[in-house]
This record gives sequence, structure tokens and C-alpha cells, in this order.
Amino acid sequence: MSSDRCRGYRSAAGAGAAISVLLTATGCMGAGGAETALPGVLEQVRYTVLPPDGVTFVDAERANELVDEDPERFAFVADLGTPLLAGYDLPGNRYGLDPAGAEATVTVGFHDHYGYWVGRFDEDDVTEALEDDGFEREDGLWRDEEAGITFQVSGGQIAWGDEDFTPARLSEGESLADEPAYGEVTDCLGDVYRADFIQGEEGAAIPLYAYGHVADSPEETATVLCVLTDDGGTADEAAGLLRDTIEAHPETYPDAEVTSLDGADGVRVTVPDTAPEQVPGRLLSTDVGLMLTLSQL
Repeated sequence: MSSDRCRGYRSAAGAGAAISVLLTATGCMGAGGAETALPGVLEQVRYTVLPPDGVTFVDAERANELVDEDPERFAFVADLGTPLLAGYDLPGNRYGLDPAGAEATVTVGFHDHYGYWVGRFDEDDVTEALEDDGFEREDGLWRDEEAGITFQVSGGQIAWGDEDFTPARLSEGESLADEPAYGEVTDCLGDVYRADFIQGEEGAAIPLYAYGHVADSPEETATVLCVLTDDGGTADEAAGLLRDTIEAHPETYPDAEVTSLDGADGVRVTVPDTAPEQVPGRLLSTDVGLMLTLSQL
């Protein structure tokens, strides 16, 4: 199934059908049969006690298309949501990583982060670049203890982490793809080219929320905020507070719409970008009023 057809199918699929299809062999598959669409792409994000504090997913094919169309407007996805391409000390060869070969990228955690890229990569080129950068191979992993980075490289997937990274992080424990909260929030997001999930603390009134980015075209973009709450009363309170923030700042959130989640307790907020200065990613960087509003709950 092509990426265009995958995106169209994800947009049209119903709540239960979208999740079911993406977790089966008929979903959107990349190199080596790996999933490249939400929530199936989260299959390798695992936890043993609590889910990670945050997860960033990028539909790399779509992100690269948008960056090619308008590099300045879509600068926030030029690094595919990964610190690997955002570091100030990034080597000139970028560890041999070619964003054009990526189909999906996942970054796990805000602090002790790791992640993986799914796509089609030239394994020889990547490993040659790692060797040139001083990485040493041990038990199938490429490590640079001084830089504090570890890679696991294949032609279909590149996993990365700190000096203590082990492939077990991708296979042991519970999968986020089986976590009901992620399924509900993912369904709310719909067809997005980037999603940033923020996990609440255990027992929080908001167990999980996420920002998703939508682009019908390079000029027509919007942000979707999906908030899962612990009960209906909290959902109503969240909706009221979010509406108050939107009404108090109409120039920041023009034509924003607040609705209830279907089939779950929570809120969905859609904020279109209507002015030239309203670029994708702004609700995560400069216009953070909605995030601050959620902190009141």
C-alpha cells in the first residue's frame, strides 16, 4: 500500500477500524514489513512499569514533502522530531543518516530518550559514517562512549539511544500499541504528519494528551489537541477552561473549535493557522497557552 493511499485510508477509517487495521498485516507497512503509521508504529515503544513521559511520532515521508515545499514554514519537522539531527555538535555526515530514506520516526522520552527510524537505508553508508566518527561495533551495536550514543543499524530500521541503550528496550515489556489511552488519543488525532504525546503522572486528572499536526496542503495547516481525562466531569471542566483561553486570545487561536471526544472522556481542540506568522509547531513552542491551561486541572 503506498504512503498516499495509507494516509487517505487512515483519514477515512472509523474509530475501531483504524486501530484494528493498523495493527494487522493490512496496515501501512514500510521496509522490512515494519509499521509506519499510528498506532502500529508505536508497537516497539515499550514500558515495564509506567509509560514514557513523552513520545514524538513523525510521518517522515509527508514531513519531507512539506519541508521541500516550504523549508521555513515547516522547519520544526526538518529534524524529523529527533535530537539526532538537532544537536549543536552534529557531525557533518550526520552519522550517515539520510532523512530522505526515512518513512517514519519515533522519539521516546523527554530526557532519557531513545528511538527508531523505519525506512530504506543504505546500511553500508551508515556504518561507514559511524566508523569514520569513531564508533566501535560490539554485539551488533555501534557505540561511542565519549559521545554517549549507540546505534543499531539495518537496511529497514535504525534504532538509537544513549551509551546504555540495548535492543531489549524495543522488545521487552508492554507495548504502547496495546495501551487503551494511546488508542483513544490516536483515534482522536486522525491523519497527522507529526504527533507529540505527553503522559500525565500516575492518577492524574489528564492521563494523556497529544498535539497532532495536519496539512491538507503546505498552505492549509492546523493543530489538533486531543486530551484524555479520567472522567466526564473533568472533560467538561477542561473544555470550559480551554474555551475561556481561546476566547481570551482570538488572534492566537482563530476559528478554533472545542468538541468532546467520541467514545471516551476527553476534549478535542482544532486550531487552524490563518495568519502568515502562524506556522506549524507554534502551539508547542511560542503559543503555549492551551498547554498551560491544562496544567490547571
